[in-house]
Amino acid sequence: MDNAPRRKGARSLWLWVILAFLVLISAWTALIFIAVDNKPEIIEIEEP
Repeated sequence: MDNAPRRKGARSLWLWVILAFLVLISAWTALIFIAVDNKPEIIEIEEP
């Protein structure tokens, strides 16, 4: 019966890890969409 507190703590830790990954994926997705919307203008270089 000593395993019950440890298991609850481990489950709580996994929830925090999953939440952190979801936040990270969301942040990367938002940054990619912002970068795609604001990509720089293409400048053609003339060669002599």
